[in-house]
Amino acid sequence: MHIALIYMASGFSRRFGGNKLLAPLAGIPLYRHGFDHLQDAARRIESALSCSCRLYVVCQYDEILSWCRAHDAIAVKNAAAGEGMAASVRLGVETSAAVDAWAFFAADQPFLSGKTISDFVVQYAQSGCGIGCAVSGCRRGSPAIFSHVYKDELLALQGDKGGRAILEKYKDDLWSFTMPEGELCDIDTRDDWEAAERQLEKKRLD
Repeated sequence: MHIALIYMASGFSRRFGGNKLLAPLAGIPLYRHGFDHLQDAARRIESALSCSCRLYVVCQYDEILSWCRAHDAIAVKNAAAGEGMAASVRLGVETSAAVDAWAFFAADQPFLSGKTISDFVVQYAQSGCGIGCAVSGCRRGSPAIFSHVYKDELLALQGDKGGRAILEKYKDDLWSFTMPEGELCDIDTRDDWEAAERQLEKKRLD
């Protein structure tokens, strides 16, 4: 089995008022939090499933691409970031075409741990379903994982919709994973950023 972890880091951070992915959170650029967790998860997944698991980074920012390439990821320039999320999905699938499943992750969720990511992918592989998604409270969606059966549908996505339409269309083939509370926190605004800083400081002191 071959699994691709697709790290989508092509957003414009309009609500943040600057490139949030490069802004330091607890002294480390935001994108590196998720990157490090995914690298940890890939090792865990390979061990648990005896499979191949690689990290692919889809990004429009050269600084991030260069750093990720230097740290053992396959990094791909997204020249169509203005289209929206679908461009990142298609590019990730095209770049890693010969795999059994694609798992997609956003670059603004710094609390999603390597263990949780690994549990999500491993349990999906054991579920027998073709699609898996995260659930937290009433929220369902990203991260999500799709088997190669859905390759054509992923490549047909357009605009800023991502894979949610596929989740809704094939509910009978959908497996859900309940995420630990707080791990799906998104950093969208400066207020989100300040709350994340406080949370990380609290964890450090505990």
